[in-house]
Amino acid sequence: MAERRMTIRDLAKLAGVSRMTVSRALNNAAEVAPETRERIQSLAREHRYTGNPMITALMADVRRRKVRSDRTIIAVVPPVFQTTKWGTNHIANRLYRIGVERRAAALGFKVEDFMPSAYEGSYRRVSQVLYQRGIQAVLVPSIDVRDPPEQFEYALDWDKFAVAGIGFSLHEPKRLDRAVVAHFQSARLALHEIRERGYRRIGFGILQRINERMEGRWKAAFLLDQLEHDELGQMRLFEFDRMQGQKARLRRWLREHLPEVILGERYFLQLLLECGVKIPGDVAFVLLDWLPDDLGGDRFAGIDQRFESVGEATVDLIAGRLNRNERGLPEDPHVKKIEGRWLDGHSLPRLN
Repeated sequence: MAERRMTIRDLAKLAGVSRMTVSRALNNAAEVAPETRERIQSLAREHRYTGNPMITALMADVRRRKVRSDRTIIAVVPPVFQTTKWGTNHIANRLYRIGVERRAAALGFKVEDFMPSAYEGSYRRVSQVLYQRGIQAVLVPSIDVRDPPEQFEYALDWDKFAVAGIGFSLHEPKRLDRAVVAHFQSARLALHEIRERGYRRIGFGILQRINERMEGRWKAAFLLDQLEHDELGQMRLFEFDRMQGQKARLRRWLREHLPEVILGERYFLQLLLECGVKIPGDVAFVLLDWLPDDLGGDRFAGIDQRFESVGEATVDLIAGRLNRNERGLPEDPHVKKIEGRWLDGHSLPRLN
């Protein structure tokens, strides 16, 4: 015989409170005393209370209709070493934030920043403030400083919040729903477009710390393409660990491999231009991290990584966890990959 599902009435009886109090506690309502809220949530976890999905869907619809007068807050909590508002430095993060705020507004959320540096660097204090205000949703943002420390702590009281993150630049916590750029698939798309235009001698250039941040996804796509076309032994691959002192080595590499086109990121492109390489006169180029910025990105063929769409998808992940009444870090994290969009440009003229 199937086990009987626990109802909100059963949970209220166990806790010795009304059904309304249970409902408010499970939704982290600020009007419920923190001790009562925690006791009810603990009982719900202990007895595997999940709620009725039909009622949950109905109430989610009701909340959406009311949301203009009672807006839910998504708390953006950057790592402690970041002292400026997320989305104000690197252009990619500015685009992420545009997507986050646009989707949040469409769903009736308000985005608010909570800087650990304003709370003496204490994640515990930030968690307390969020919990006491009844804030249920936390967005873990991408790193928005130029030179982050290699080791740092990021430890909110996760069990109290519905949480999702953007990208992989913050490796902790590992068990986190994330929306990310589909780097591997995007590089595969770029390589397809390159070969479709008649190019065969393809080079690849990347700064090592960018490769590490991508966990090798762009490089893996290039190596797979080389393997598929029986060109792996030629290894037209240029990796470098710093910008300084690389010009002579790059010139030797260009003379040795004579690439028709190079697939690379913006640091490698900068190094090429500093060497006086003319694009596309000397070599064609495809930019993996195309951005509409002062590097002249609109002149280059490449991949638009659709950062705004990644930001929107992150809000959808959080909203989904809220609607399913899921708090804490998931046992089986869901990664939503947003594939890049190909952009033509003068840096890749057609050969055929």
